[in-house]
Amino acid sequence: MRLIDGQGRLLGKVSLLDLGALAIVVAAIVAVLFLPGRQAGSVVQVGGGPTLPVEVDMIVRGISSRSIEPFQVGQKADLIIRNQPYGQVEVVRVENVSRTVPVVFPDGRVENLPDPEPYRFDLVFTLRGRGQRTENGIVLGNNRVKVGVPLELETFSYNLRGTVMDVRLLQS
Repeated sequence: MRLIDGQGRLLGKVSLLDLGALAIVVAAIVAVLFLPGRQAGSVVQVGGGPTLPVEVDMIVRGISSRSIEPFQVGQKADLIIRNQPYGQVEVVRVENVSRTVPVVFPDGRVENLPDPEPYRFDLVFTLRGRGQRTENGIVLGNNRVKVGVPLELETFSYNLRGTVMDVRLLQS
């Protein structure tokens, strides 16, 4: 009796292709369960260092509102970073950066006038909270905050979605 027969079966019972497939599946399961992968660092994993005052500039484009009055400096707002609640931050500055349109007048002069769409604003919010400095950047809650990260800001009067423009550690 031969070890491998003419049809590729071991001892005439088990196909070598089936054994190869089984070995690949077992190796994949072992790799997933026992080999460490790259995991996101959180504040707990970082070591829970001291929290420092942090300012974040957030831009929100295309706000539909009759005026910018609801967006007041000094308000407390709930901040959500990448769909994860952070807690409350303070709104320390609101800047209207709505677009302007160049208009040419008959006498040849050109003036930049506000966009003619009356109920649409672009605003930059400066938010102040507490975070930690890590080797990978600034962390608020368990989320690294960098330029381009999506944020959501919510108060009693509004709920806005925007992105981070700048992150700064403040001097204590």
